[in-house]
Amino acid sequence: MSENKARQEDDEEMKMNIKQFIEAARRYLFELAPVQPALATIPVRKDR
Repeated sequence: MSENKARQEDDEEMKMNIKQFIEAARRYLFELAPVQPALATIPVRKDR
């Protein structure tokens, strides 16, 4: 029984490590992404 409990604890710890890794990767990648696309700053027509 203790072996099963130890395995479950290891599984839960691994899931938490994976979640933490995914969250860290998500934060890192979103910081690299531009806030606005470059095309949004290009005017459609010039004012005369």
